Amino acid sequence: METSNLDSSLPGVRLLQNWVRQRTPLRVRFPGGEQIEGCLDWQDPEFLALRPANAQQPVLIRRSALETIQPLD
Repeated sequence: METSNLDSSLPGVRLLQNWVRQRTPLRVRFPGGEQIEGCLDWQDPEFLALRPANAQQPVLIRRSALETIQPLD
């Protein structure tokens, strides 16, 4: 599996990193309508780690599986 570094010049990468720092509650929506809510712990080129409220471990979400990410505020 080939991985690359995150390009911090991209506005989407910078926005996600800002949400990580601020612990912004997010809603992630998948094709088909399924959704999950939580705070983003970290991101890498392939996955986002979203921690649902009261969860001890984050859920790993493949970036290519996402439809939308939006803040809940």
